[in-house]
Amino acid sequence: MSKGSDLEVDYDLLATSAKQLSQIRREFNGLEDWKQDIKSLLGESGIRSAMGDFVDNWDKNRKRLVKEIEEVGKMVKTTSDAFKGLDDQLANATKGKKK
Repeated sequence: MSKGSDLEVDYDLLATSAKQLSQIRREFNGLEDWKQDIKSLLGESGIRSAMGDFVDNWDKNRKRLVKEIEEVGKMVKTTSDAFKGLDDQLANATKGKKK
């Protein structure tokens, strides 16, 4: 954790968040396979039709969520990298003044 006079950055939390978002994204992407599994369990055409509508809606929203999760993960990584870069710059500037 980096600690300044007014700002604290928990790099472990940022790294954990990015990792968890990546895992969630993989899980959502993996849900594509369940469609075929569930089709074999449905018999009556009305049920198949209703489930087809549900699945189509779920697919659309799942893909949107995957994209948004990916974007949030990128933002977390960018934020962490920016703070680490700033932290390194400040540390180097402080070292230069002490010499």
